[in-house]
Amino acid sequence: MKNDTTQENPPCQEQLQQYRAKRHEVDLSIEVVLLVVGGLFFLLFGALLFMIDRGMLPYSEGSMYGLFVILVSMQIITMGKTPFGDLRRSWAVILIGVCTAIIGMVACFVPGLLAEPVRILVGALLFAGGLALLAQLLFSEDKARIWLKIPGILRHLTIACIVVYVMSIILGLVTLLPGITTDGETAILLIIYGIGFFYLSWSIQNVTRTYPPGENPA
Repeated sequence: MKNDTTQENPPCQEQLQQYRAKRHEVDLSIEVVLLVVGGLFFLLFGALLFMIDRGMLPYSEGSMYGLFVILVSMQIITMGKTPFGDLRRSWAVILIGVCTAIIGMVACFVPGLLAEPVRILVGALLFAGGLALLAQLLFSEDKARIWLKIPGILRHLTIACIVVYVMSIILGLVTLLPGITTDGETAILLIIYGIGFFYLSWSIQNVTRTYPPGENPA
């Protein structure tokens, strides 16, 4: 009986190790998943905008902005991440996220009703949020100043953050000041923004694997 048990344990342990390895490969955080969804949103919108500009597809600006607001609210509710930085996930923060989601849903369900207020809201979030996050990245002692000194994935993370934050500022201005770019130029900016989201999600995923929570990269 002892021999049988001894012979059976190694295969079981090997299967357990294989399961853990597979789980590790596909285990994505909520932050990474939402970044991927955001990247798909901007990449698809940028691609479709070329056809919208040619009159080949119908387009509701208010609904598009409403969907973006919903994506922002999901980050606020699930992680306490706002366009201006991270907050402790309290009931007050969750309530703000829920109210933001309601605004986005109304803008999606009733095109044109909140088109102008939501456009201004989205533009302000992109512009002011991009400025705030870029300032935090560059001037905080525990972010870019340290990350750039360490070769490897942390440098990728710094570059990805800069790309996303700078594109947020640019697109915020484009949203607040309609007409400063053509639809074709805006489409290209959106595609770059979407690619930046993919780059950032890849960087965060690899940072999490390389430096598990609690481990100091320095």
